[in-house]
Amino acid sequence: MKRIAGVVLLLTISFLATGTEGAVSRTISWRNPTTYEDASEISAASRATIETRLYYLLDRVSWTRFATVSAGEESWTGVLPVDEGIPGYYAVTTTIPSEGIESRLSEAILYPPDVGPGDPPDAGLTDPPDAGLTDPPDVDLADPPDEVTVAIGNFQDTFVVMGDGANTNYSTNPLVRTYIWPDNHVANRGFLNWDLSSLPAGIHVANASLRLYYAGEEGEGGDDVYPVHVAKVIGTNPDLGQATWNSSDSSNGWTGGTDGGAKNIAPAESTVAVGKKHGWVVWNVTNMVQEWVDAPGTNYGMAIDPDSAATVDSNRYFASQEHPDLALRPQLVITYGYSPVSGNEPPPEVSALPVPMPVDDLDGPVDTFTVLIGNYEDTIVYGGSYSDINYSTAPFIATYTWPEHTVGNRGFIRWDLSGFPADAVVANATLWLYYVDEDNGGVDNTYMVEVSKVSGVRPDPGFATWNQYDGFSPWPGGKDGGASAVGHVKSSSTIGKTHRWVSWDITEMVREWVADPEKNFGMAIDSDPSASRGSNRYFASGEYPDPRLRPRLLVTYTISRQGAPIEADP
Repeated sequence: MKRIAGVVLLLTISFLATGTEGAVSRTISWRNPTTYEDASEISAASRATIETRLYYLLDRVSWTRFATVSAGEESWTGVLPVDEGIPGYYAVTTTIPSEGIESRLSEAILYPPDVGPGDPPDAGLTDPPDAGLTDPPDVDLADPPDEVTVAIGNFQDTFVVMGDGANTNYSTNPLVRTYIWPDNHVANRGFLNWDLSSLPAGIHVANASLRLYYAGEEGEGGDDVYPVHVAKVIGTNPDLGQATWNSSDSSNGWTGGTDGGAKNIAPAESTVAVGKKHGWVVWNVTNMVQEWVDAPGTNYGMAIDPDSAATVDSNRYFASQEHPDLALRPQLVITYGYSPVSGNEPPPEVSALPVPMPVDDLDGPVDTFTVLIGNYEDTIVYGGSYSDINYSTAPFIATYTWPEHTVGNRGFIRWDLSGFPADAVVANATLWLYYVDEDNGGVDNTYMVEVSKVSGVRPDPGFATWNQYDGFSPWPGGKDGGASAVGHVKSSSTIGKTHRWVSWDITEMVREWVADPEKNFGMAIDSDPSASRGSNRYFASGEYPDPRLRPRLLVTYTISRQGAPIEADP
C-alpha cells in the first residue's frame, strides 16, 4: 500500500480572522497533497475524498486533535481550541479513507507567532514520527485520544529534620532530603505541594507521574536499596515555606505533635526502590492527583517518605525547586482528558502521534511512540492444598494474604517485547490491572500490591505452580511460590476497596528487558505480606470474560532519527 507524500513539503497554514464580536473565528487553510511518496499521482477521485485532521499543542509535549475536515476540503473555520491570543502550535495530517493510512504530521505552525524573545520558531516539533511504519506489530494505531499532557510548574517543596534541626525550615535548600536515623526511624522527610488550579474542572486524569532527580547522598548512602514512598498529606495543610519537624506552619503543631508530620501521611500510593545510581526516579501518583482535581480543597500536598525499615544513616537526596540546575528540578507530568470518570474507564489508548517525552535538550530529531503490548501470558500460584495446581486459565490474578503477614497467592505475567526496534529507548512503561473482585470483602481497607522483576528462572505461566516454576522443576528456593525468584520491588500501589484500574510504573524493568531480551523472565504481582489474614484483591487476568478489563502494558519509547539512542531520563 502506497503512502501519501510528505505533507510537510506540500502544506501551508494561515490564520485569517472572520469574526469581529465575541469569540473570534479563525480560518486555517492548507493545500492537500497530489502525489504519493513514490511521486505517483493521487487520482482525482481519491483527492476528492481526502480527510484532513487538525491538531494543536500547548505544552510542547503532546498533540490533541480538535477538528476533522472531509471531502477534500482545504480550509477550516471555527473558534480555536484555546483562548484567543494564547500561543500554540497547529499542524494537520491527511488521509485517504479508502486507504486508511494517515500521513506524517505537517510542519508545526506557531500562532500567534510572537511568543517573546528566546523561543524557538518550531520547538523541535517539525516532522514528527511516521504514523505507522516502525511500530511493533501488535500496536493498535487508533485515532489519537483527546488528551492533553502538561508539566505543572507552580509548586513548593521542603524537608523536615528531627533533632537539632527540628525548628528549622529548609524550603530554600537545593535538595529534598530523606534520611534514616537511628535504625528503622525516619529522621528527614520531604514535602511537595503542587498548584493544580490551572487544570480544567471535571477532567479525567489518565496518568500523573512525579519525577525527582536523585542528585546526592551523605556518606555512601547506606543501604544499597532504599525504598522511598510517596503519599498524600492529610489532616492539615502545611505551609512549606515555614514547616519544620515540630510545626506544620511555624505556629501550629502537626496532628501527632512533634513527629515531622508522620500522623498526617496517608498510606503510600507509590513506592520506588532507589539504588545508588544518580538519575531520575518516577512515582505513579495518578489516583492522588485525580482526587485533588475532584476535590481541590483536599490538596495538602504529598510526602516523600523514606522506608523506616532502612538501617541507620541510609539516605537519598533529591534535587529541589532551588537546585542550581533547572533541568533537574522536580516535575509533575499529568495527562488528562475530558471524558467523565468511570469505574470502567480504561487506561489511555495508544496514540499514533507524538506522546509525552521525558527527555529534554535533545541533540537531534527524535521519534516517540506509545504502544500497547498485547502479547502476554499470566497465572497465579497458590500455597497449601493447591500448591501443585496450575491456574493459568483462571479469570483472575488473585493476591491473597494467608495466614497473617504471609503471602498466600502470587501472580506472574510475562510480556512479549520482541517487537521493539533494536534502537528503541524506553522512556516510560506503565502496568495497568483492573481490580475487579475480592473474597469476603477484601478484609483490610487498604492493601499494598507490589510488582517486581523475576530473576534466576523463567517461569512458564502455562505450567507454573506454587511448587514448580515450569511444571517439572522446583523454584530456586524450593516450594516457596517463587519467592526466591522475586527481585527487589520495582513499584507498589496501595489499593482501597473501589473496583478500578490500578497502575504501576515499571519503566526501569521494561527498559532492562528491551535492552537485554534474554533477561525477560516476567514480573511478579505480589500479595501484601504486612496485611491481616484473609486480606486480598483480585485483578482481571488475560482470561477474564470482559476483554476491556484485561491487563495492559503501555510503553512509550523513543528512536533517534540520527541513529544514536538518546538519554532516557526525564
